[in-house]
Amino acid sequence: MAKIINNKTSIIFTICFSFIIIIALTIYKVNQEHLRRSFLVVEKRIIEGAKECVWNGACNENEITLGDLINLGYAKEEVNPETKMYYSHDSIIKKNGEDYVFESVN
Repeated sequence: MAKIINNKTSIIFTICFSFIIIIALTIYKVNQEHLRRSFLVVEKRIIEGAKECVWNGACNENEITLGDLINLGYAKEEVNPETKMYYSHDSIIKKNGEDYVFESVN
């Protein structure tokens, strides 16, 4: 004879399953936010180096490579937070009006 699941067991299973789903989604969102902020920190360090290079007159171009910044001493080797590999020295920092944009090259 097959055992029938009663209401109490069904409710407990549903509550446990709901908690597991909520916890998993929360962990995923926290991890994605951490990764986004890590990218932002690395990009800001590189862009600040490019701004300082332009302000000091060492870089007068609208496009500066990461390799040039490293060679001039305005930046250091930066690691991609997701892949844990160094950014290519061919990565470009472009001046877009008053803003600077970092474009990574793999």
